Amino acid sequence: MTRTGSYNLRRDTLRMHHLDLILPITVIVIAEFLLFLGNMKAAIAVHAMNIMMLVFLEMLFTDRTYPAIMLLSLFRILNVTMPVFFKLTLYSYATIYLPMFLPIYMIMRDGTFDRQAAGITLRGFWAYLPLAISVGFALGFGEYCVLKPEILVPEVNLKSILILSAVMILLVGLMEEFIFRSLLQNIIMERIGSTPGLLASSMVFGLMHSGYHLPMELVYVFFAGIVFGVMFWSTKSLPIIAITHGVTNISLFLVVPAFPYYLPYFIGIPLLIHVILGGVIRKIRTCESSPP
Repeated sequence: MTRTGSYNLRRDTLRMHHLDLILPITVIVIAEFLLFLGNMKAAIAVHAMNIMMLVFLEMLFTDRTYPAIMLLSLFRILNVTMPVFFKLTLYSYATIYLPMFLPIYMIMRDGTFDRQAAGITLRGFWAYLPLAISVGFALGFGEYCVLKPEILVPEVNLKSILILSAVMILLVGLMEEFIFRSLLQNIIMERIGSTPGLLASSMVFGLMHSGYHLPMELVYVFFAGIVFGVMFWSTKSLPIIAITHGVTNISLFLVVPAFPYYLPYFIGIPLLIHVILGGVIRKIRTCESSPP
């Protein structure tokens, strides 16, 4: 057997049993469990080992699975080791999330991930936007009941609301949803099936919130991950799911603690608009498909 044939056999064996997927995700689970227990140094070391293992696997068996999973460990290392440059926590998000644009750009530049499959499209954006806002505010209320965080801005004014919204949607929402939904969920669904893939990617998403050290937060974010995953699966739109995620954080860190009495309106009115829009769109499509 030639060397190329041997490499192909090993790659096929790994993929057949999904070992190339299970192994690095298991390492991530171990690292996040260590972080949950408060052992940050050990968690960082395990994530670093995971990156090195994935680099080695990518060198041997070029596969888009490896760089996608590598982003998870890279993101965690940046998250816990980035120096604090700002007193205001909100501005610190930029130092964590902006560096992630470079590896993501490199992954997309190689063309190994289809832009349409990754949800990089505005198709159906306006039809689903009200639903994204409604679901985001509802999920934020649920997470607030678990975390009870303080308001993330020093003063509640138009400027701080706009800054918070931009950070949560364009950085946190866009970045995390690209990693967990556009890449990870698509890959796992492709490998092990739609429902198992949705649950597995949501589980990883929940575990990546182990830094809060709250079991209920892991459970709730796992549930939120399923909601995000179903919405992405249905809409195939990264902008929509990024807005949903961003609005969840806006609700969590601003709206629920500062304006709790307005929350039913923030949830109900967009949901009503979505229902009305859906009815209008269905009516138009019926008229277009009906014979003259």
